[in-house]
Amino acid sequence: TSKEDKRPRTAFTAEQLQRLKSEFQTNRYLTEQRRQNLAQELGLNESQIKIWFQNKRAKIKKASGKKNSLALQLQAQGLYNHSTSGGVQSDSD
Repeated sequence: TSKEDKRPRTAFTAEQLQRLKSEFQTNRYLTEQRRQNLAQELGLNESQIKIWFQNKRAKIKKASGKKNSLALQLQAQGLYNHSTSGGVQSDSD
């Protein structure tokens, strides 16, 4: 997808954010039904809500610095090279 295909960034209202945050505190993962209800309630589409939850989970995961077990297994096998220390890895060393 080119840049023109990307949908513009959603500017959530304070009210929408508050609602999404409180829902997230209750449950980090939404059921389809829950997502549909929230979408209707907040006047957003389901993808916007789904992405918000994904981003929120990713942000927390990143902040906690924990890698999931798959990442750790791949790292042990030398297949995982996403550096979180900020160092740039290159193949040319």
